[in-house]
Amino acid sequence: MDNYEFCTKWVTDRKLNDNVRVLDYGCGDGRIVKMLREHNVNAFGCDTFYEGGDYSKLIESELFDNGIIKKINEDTIPFKPNSFDFVINHQVMEHVEDLDSVLSEIQRVLKPDGSVLSLFPDKGVWREAHCGIPFLHWFPKNSRLRIYYTAGLRFIGFGHHKGDKSIMGWSRDFCEWLDKWTCYRTRKEVDTSYNKYFRETQHIEDDFLQKRLGSKKSLVSWLPSSIQQLIVKKLAGIVFVSKKIVIKQTNEQLHPSIK
Repeated sequence: MDNYEFCTKWVTDRKLNDNVRVLDYGCGDGRIVKMLREHNVNAFGCDTFYEGGDYSKLIESELFDNGIIKKINEDTIPFKPNSFDFVINHQVMEHVEDLDSVLSEIQRVLKPDGSVLSLFPDKGVWREAHCGIPFLHWFPKNSRLRIYYTAGLRFIGFGHHKGDKSIMGWSRDFCEWLDKWTCYRTRKEVDTSYNKYFRETQHIEDDFLQKRLGSKKSLVSWLPSSIQQLIVKKLAGIVFVSKKIVIKQTNEQLHPSIK
């Protein structure tokens, strides 16, 4: 099972009826949307299709034409409030500059008591997954030292998406890409932002690990859940589910007096 299949199964395991609506925020090439629809889930997607990761050309035109996948403009999710039972964000939040703005929008389009599934690397992960260089995201942005560090590891075989670039050219370009298109946050920073908009956060890295391993899950299932979660957090990232905070209005707010 890969990440896309995990997200799909997470939804289908919780699908209570045919009216369930799901949004894939930052849907990329629309893979999760299509997989969910193959399972008869009313799924939609949206993305900024930003310069650093624009997969819009890989999406079938009818998905755009039918309003199943939409482009995000001016940071606003192009769907009405209280539209979705579930929102998924898969490997998205490390690319978001204004996390609070995005989470506020996700909260807006979630139905009351709706849930959001989040999978993304925080700053504590050991390997920078976009290029495959360990700890590269720990260096300060615009640091020149990390270019030589990256080149050294690239020289001994680390890294991917190498193309036909020279070692130094690849190292320099990837560091520039990371500076421009990633925003790694500490767990504390992530929690602080999420706690403003969501409640009952549950980390499910252990479930993620076992499902990813499939028939080989016995390799880790004997370990305490905390250790399984730590393995995922350090080697891949954080995986957690949160529920929407519903702000209850007072009677005065619902029925303001006319002066």
